[in-house]
Amino acid sequence: MSKSVQQASAAPAVRAERTLRAVDGLFLRLDRLVERVLPAHLNPFAQTGAIATTSFLIALVSGIALLIWYRPSVHQAYLSVELMAQHPWTAGWLRSVHRYSSDACLFFVLLHACKLFFGRRFTGARWLAWITGMFLLFLLWLVGWLGYWLVWDVRGQQVAIGTAKLLDLVPIFADPLSRTYLADSHVSSLFFFVVFFAHMLIPLAMALPLWLHIARVARPRFVTGRTMSLWVVGATLVLGRLLPVESAAVADMAVQPAHFTIDAWYLLPVLLTDRLSGGLLWAVFLVVSIVVLSAPWWMRRTKIRAAVVNPGLCNGCTQCAQDCPYDAIVIVHRLDNSNKYPLVAQVDPERCVGCGICVGSCNPGGIALDWLPTQQIRKGIDAWIDDVLAGGEEPLLAFLCAESAAAFFTIDEKSGRCLELPAYRVMAVPCSGWVNALTIERALRRGAAGILVVGCSSSDPGYREGVKWTGERLEGVREPELRRDKIDAERVHFVQFDRTRPTELLRTAELLKKSAKAALVRNRTPSAARQGAAGVLVAACLGLVLFVASDARYPAPPTWQPQLVISLKHHGAISDNCRTLTDEELARRPRHMQKAVECSRERAAVRLRVLVDAEPVLLREYRPRGITRDGPAVAVETVHLAPGTHEVVVEIADGHDPDHFAYRASRHVTAEPGKRTVVIFEHDHQFEWH
Repeated sequence: MSKSVQQASAAPAVRAERTLRAVDGLFLRLDRLVERVLPAHLNPFAQTGAIATTSFLIALVSGIALLIWYRPSVHQAYLSVELMAQHPWTAGWLRSVHRYSSDACLFFVLLHACKLFFGRRFTGARWLAWITGMFLLFLLWLVGWLGYWLVWDVRGQQVAIGTAKLLDLVPIFADPLSRTYLADSHVSSLFFFVVFFAHMLIPLAMALPLWLHIARVARPRFVTGRTMSLWVVGATLVLGRLLPVESAAVADMAVQPAHFTIDAWYLLPVLLTDRLSGGLLWAVFLVVSIVVLSAPWWMRRTKIRAAVVNPGLCNGCTQCAQDCPYDAIVIVHRLDNSNKYPLVAQVDPERCVGCGICVGSCNPGGIALDWLPTQQIRKGIDAWIDDVLAGGEEPLLAFLCAESAAAFFTIDEKSGRCLELPAYRVMAVPCSGWVNALTIERALRRGAAGILVVGCSSSDPGYREGVKWTGERLEGVREPELRRDKIDAERVHFVQFDRTRPTELLRTAELLKKSAKAALVRNRTPSAARQGAAGVLVAACLGLVLFVASDARYPAPPTWQPQLVISLKHHGAISDNCRTLTDEELARRPRHMQKAVECSRERAAVRLRVLVDAEPVLLREYRPRGITRDGPAVAVETVHLAPGTHEVVVEIADGHDPDHFAYRASRHVTAEPGKRTVVIFEHDHQFEWH
């Protein structure tokens, strides 16, 4: 039966897999391009998660330092931020570093999420990392969104208005929050201070989801190594010095800003908040959240099959638990006397991803993948070698990782023959880490002339430490090691080619066919000078991407008509609805509630009428708030005006007579594009015009 090598992958089949693999190939090619001039440990695209954490720490430290100059007051915030520019080597520089490190953090988090998604590493046991990762992404964006609010320029103004539009539909405020952002004099200093504390405290709340994010990963890398950290810090400092950030114009609630730039990394949702209603915004948010968070389940087509332990063969050596990259194996005491060893391995199927790295850790075959039984595989390889020797040829074996360049090779499971590698007998494995040193030794003793083990990329492998452990085992530096003194180790070759390099793999296989002991050409490590120049180039390209997106021109809505905004908060008249209780009703009530006469507390609705040039443009009624309908009526209404001068009349009625308006105000208003006139009516029965 023929199948492709990729079918040996432990990763579940997912919907749109061909498309995902195609996009993943682009990321692999990007890694190859960078690693032509930089070593793998300095490839920023291979450690996106660690760079994101490092950038977050830079933003955190610089943000705390900025508190020396920043004033968390709606009346002083903008001025305090602008004064930072007068200190270009201290406050101004720190502000730029804070901005660019925040952008870099979000950029690398998005890149990290995309690589995992298109690499199909979000299903099965990895669902927890995906869910917590998306939650961390939302919290990170929220911190940046609130951070722009605190500058209180026109960007902060749009953030505040958009947020208020969303929160107005959530019953947590007594009055609509949007009423706070109608006029400069009504902006709440208290709520601004709440936003400031949220911006400071949310990063602390990210600790728990971050811990959960890596809870199923052994030996996680929180931050980058020393050399990469120096590059990240240095690049951020240089970018902040060469391209200092600037504020937009100060917030003015009477103006609808149309010409300014935004930081697209955090403020791109302004495109929606400026154009959609609160209900549509919530609908978009909820639909996107449900689709993204449920992706590990609705995109999955098959399930992961976990490794299984054969207690009779397990000697409790603990090597499989040490090697598992996902902490899916624990060593426990035996509950029976079926074996002389007191300990036995135990697999947690909820954590296992089916990579088979543990199989390569176990010489006796005490742990295995049930679809690749170790003992049967070894016997099958013996039969392949005997068959080739019987034909008078030299047996060549190849173990092909399902995530490597051989992913699309076609093999026959029974005979081990491969269409692309006709000179080899081929075994498809989910990860090169599955290959056990004892299996190789046995094949060589049986008569194999050469063995080729093909792994995937070392910079961002499909199963984390699989290629690392394979290399160390074959080099004889990690148990269970290849006993190089027992066999001819020159006939064993371990190569790494990602899925975009099948031609190079075929070339290497052809070379080894001619001579099983051929010396393979390894990639040369670039000189220090070349690495430095390449590092500067890569850092400059990434810095340019961050800067361009952080200062993108805002595409204002096509129409910025003049607006007339009317806000009211007013109690309607109390209804005169009283009745005398009967003796039976009084008897059923507690003594302290036995009033002979009961009056309703419900108030009348408040009506609003607006006339522009003597023409009625708005007539609406607002019911009182509260369970018993005794609270004030609250409303915010917007009327679009044609440019020019108009006579505006605003009338409010609070009684039961539908034709009687108790309060009236009029004024000649000059309507200009991009500006709005605000009329506020509150408890003191006075109209405020702004």
